[in-house]
Amino acid sequence: MKERTPSDPRLTGHNGVEEAIAYEERSLAELRKARYRITMPKVQVIRALADTETALSAYAIHDKVIRAGGKIDVVSVYRILTTLEELGLICRIGVVNGYFPSRLSGSTRHRSEMVVCERCGHVTQLEAPEMVISALEKQAAEAGLTPNTIRIEMVSTTCPQCKGK
Repeated sequence: MKERTPSDPRLTGHNGVEEAIAYEERSLAELRKARYRITMPKVQVIRALADTETALSAYAIHDKVIRAGGKIDVVSVYRILTTLEELGLICRIGVVNGYFPSRLSGSTRHRSEMVVCERCGHVTQLEAPEMVISALEKQAAEAGLTPNTIRIEMVSTTCPQCKGK
């Protein structure tokens, strides 16, 4: 498996090369920790997600892997996405029906806000404030529920980049 360096031309997102490499390394470490085999298709899907700023559908991830010279079928993409989501390495964003890399670490990645720009699709992941989490946990407890993950999805009219245009 080829190591990626900051000069790797496949990394193009605004989040920065270092952040994309860190996401890839953290994802692979989490897969190893959970005793999953590290296969080229898994690496290719992680790399397709690592530098994105928008939520990608499984088909968009498939296309991105193919354009980068990889070989994978859509069923395998879905299977890998399921694994990555179970490990908390990606978030499925329902409002745009896509997947986004979870850049938060530890328990905060299970308590996040996903803000999607209505104009360009840019996703910003924020740590949900403790008072919001507490209120939601209390509400769930009153209904007899115990949430494992709390994820809030919001659509913003414009992100900072679009406001500047």
